[in-house]
Amino acid sequence: MTKALLAKLDNCIVKHGVWLVKINRGKVSTGIAIVFIIFVFSLACPNIQAQTSIPFNTTYNFSVPLFDGNISFAVNGTYSNATFENNTWTFTNLRLNGSQPLENFEISTQNSNVTILSYIASNNAAFSNIRLSYVTEGKGTQILNLGLGSGSQGEGYEWTVSFNGAVISEDDGWSISHDGTLVITGATGNTSIIRFDFGNTAPSNLPFYQQHSIAIITALGVVATVTIAVVIKVRSRKYSSKDELVKSV
Repeated sequence: MTKALLAKLDNCIVKHGVWLVKINRGKVSTGIAIVFIIFVFSLACPNIQAQTSIPFNTTYNFSVPLFDGNISFAVNGTYSNATFENNTWTFTNLRLNGSQPLENFEISTQNSNVTILSYIASNNAAFSNIRLSYVTEGKGTQILNLGLGSGSQGEGYEWTVSFNGAVISEDDGWSISHDGTLVITGATGNTSIIRFDFGNTAPSNLPFYQQHSIAIITALGVVATVTIAVVIKVRSRKYSSKDELVKSV
């Protein structure tokens, strides 16, 4: 209900000295507050959409026919979307049972079968790290991107790849590009990819609002809620005074 409409209603009430319409202004104000908060969050988070989790289990196979490759998972899980393009599978909001969610994950495999075991993310006072573990059958090639942005060594990141517990030197079995795409060749058995992040909690190439989006959204929500609560309280007192005046006429 707009201010103009409320003002007309108040004038009508005062003019006739009776309650023409009984309105619970508290409910109306609360409704306005809810709509306003939703509007603020829709502006702050334009890309947030309702997502449906699609379940999968260990019998599911994601094949790469042209490259004679196959991808599967050792545990059950869910994802919101899985697409196959340019011989690469892209998973959105991939969540394996017992693992942290992986928002964007791209993988392709050539002349090998890959079984994803887990994705673990951990933090401590000095650094954070992520670990992707999988098993490979066949000495082929895996191309992966964990969606972590810039993955260059020497920028606060350190990547480690191991085959069956043995650390493999970069350019001697694996390589990484500036966008974080890893190419691993000749791996058999258990493979682990670990990225250490020494203080870079957000990719430096992202704009400030994207690096701190959660904090900004939370602050907007708090400010909007407090502001609306104050407005509702002031309006309630104002109309309460008017209502008492009308009843006394």
